[in-house]
Amino acid sequence: MFNFLKARWFDVGLVIAFVTIKGIWMHATKMSYASLALWMGFAALLLHHAEEYHWPGNFPEWAHRILFRNDPQRRYMFTVNASFFTNVCVEWVTFILAAALVNVALWLGIATMLFCFGNFIKHAVYYNIKARSRYNPGMLTAVFFLLPVSLFFFINVIRHNTASLWDWVIGIPLGIFFTLVSSVKLMEWLQRAKEKKISVVPLV
Repeated sequence: MFNFLKARWFDVGLVIAFVTIKGIWMHATKMSYASLALWMGFAALLLHHAEEYHWPGNFPEWAHRILFRNDPQRRYMFTVNASFFTNVCVEWVTFILAAALVNVALWLGIATMLFCFGNFIKHAVYYNIKARSRYNPGMLTAVFFLLPVSLFFFINVIRHNTASLWDWVIGIPLGIFFTLVSSVKLMEWLQRAKEKKISVVPLV
């Protein structure tokens, strides 16, 4: 079961996305703007991963060819275990925590929504410039889901003055860090640790 989850986590995520959307639909009127945006952001992230890894998919191959110029030393980047760890254990868990702790740790919500906005910038602008293309795996969901939900979050947080000064002070740098690191950079760090024989996480 666990091996199936590691291999098909993006398909499992697609199912979770629709369950999350159904839950949002049923309870939207009882949720705060921030909570609504964060759960929508989690669903958007899952749909984003489905576009990258399932349909049309091929983000690992695309990244290897375009971002790393077919460097054979970088084929480690998207092993099954590395993809599962960075996307599920790091990104999913962070988004769920941000949504669950919205009333006591809004700074984490700010960070995750900046991550959503940063993904839009990367997919819609940076990756296309890098590849000299009009599309890359993950771009459509970044444009039509991640961007709108992040704007919805920030507009309403600012309008309703929901965040404290410390929420912004902590959330903005953390969100920029999340965006700059992202799953690709995190995989690179993990591989470097492996090459130095530091037991951080197995990447077999």
